Formats: sequence, C-alpha cells, structure tokens
Amino acid sequence: MTTRSARSSLGVCLCLLALSPGWASGQEPGTVELLVRVFDGLQDVTADCRISVYAATSRETAVTAEPDTDGWSHAEVPAGFYDLQVASRDANGVIAITWAEQRSVLQYSDEAGQHREIINVQPGFGALLVQPPAAWIGPDRTWRVGAFLHGGIGRAEFAPTNDGDATPRVFILPGGRYDLTAQRGAVEVSATDIEVPAGHTRLTWLPAVP
Repeated sequence: MTTRSARSSLGVCLCLLALSPGWASGQEPGTVELLVRVFDGLQDVTADCRISVYAATSRETAVTAEPDTDGWSHAEVPAGFYDLQVASRDANGVIAITWAEQRSVLQYSDEAGQHREIINVQPGFGALLVQPPAAWIGPDRTWRVGAFLHGGIGRAEFAPTNDGDATPRVFILPGGRYDLTAQRGAVEVSATDIEVPAGHTRLTWLPAVP
C-alpha cells in the first residue's frame, strides 16, 4: 500500500476513507491510472513480469497492467481496493507468483488522477517516492536528492533509481527510517525521520523552498 505524507485536507480525508474499504470504493467515482513497478531486491524486473489487478478479495476478473516506455506498467481501474498478482519466470522456466494485497488506489488532488505502487518480491524492502518542491518542477530545473539512514553512523547515501528530470524520484530501501537532502543549484532542502515500511510504498514531498 502507498502511504503518504498528507499535504492537503483532501489527502487527509481520503486516508481516512482508506480505513473502510467498502465505503471508500462507493464514494470514489471515476477511474484512477494505476502505475506499477516490480523489483527483485534492488533490480527492476517490471519488464519481465505480468501484473494482474483484481478487485480486493476477488479472483474472478483481472485487468492486466500494460508496460509503457516510462518503465511503469499501467492500468485504468475504478478507485477502490485491489490485490495485485505478479507472475515472473526464472531462468529455468519456473513461474513464480507474488501477491500484494489490499492496495488502496484512490484519487488524490496532487497525483493528477494517477496512483503508484511498487512491489518487491524480496522481503524487507520498501519504496520511497519523492516529489520536489513546486518551484523545482520543470524540464530545465535539474535537482538531485539522496536518502540517509536516520541517525545512522557514517551517513552513507542511498541514490534513487532514476534521475534527471524524472519525478517522482524512486528509492528502493530496506525498511526503516530515513532523512532526505536535496539540492538544486545552491539551494538545499531536507526532510527528516521518514518511515519507509517494508513491503509498502511511501510517497512524500520535499518542503517548499524558502
């Protein structure tokens, strides 16, 4: 499930709706573009996987998430709760099935009708999606961000899997708590003590530029 650092009243409202799956599904008209990526530890294996999207607790009808050139697999689904099935084939031809269940796919005003989920077939890993301050968004506004273990000794830096102009930046991290430091030119912003739960995706925004 993607957890969020709430930034607006709408975001808070929808997080509360997530506590009641049936009610949330009934209250969310329209569709959401679900974007999914799959990792095996630190390796992106999305292109080698078939991703099927089922309504939560149902196995009757699935929507297949189709790969796109942006590296994500896409599916249009009504807002609600879903179970995601990932099927992959190893070098010996053996098919492995991984489930990510009870994922909330809801409409948020600041996600432009999209919702991202990252599934890791290895236990212990979570994903952190980082959005920049609004002033940094644009094709000519290069910025970088690094993640550090919160309170860690040595402050070894974790790098995102994507860079350049891509947003959000995607970190694949062992479950834990992290600090972020980001720069654009001479301007630096930071965020501290962000929890990245193992087996889940966390979405956060960097603070506004002073």
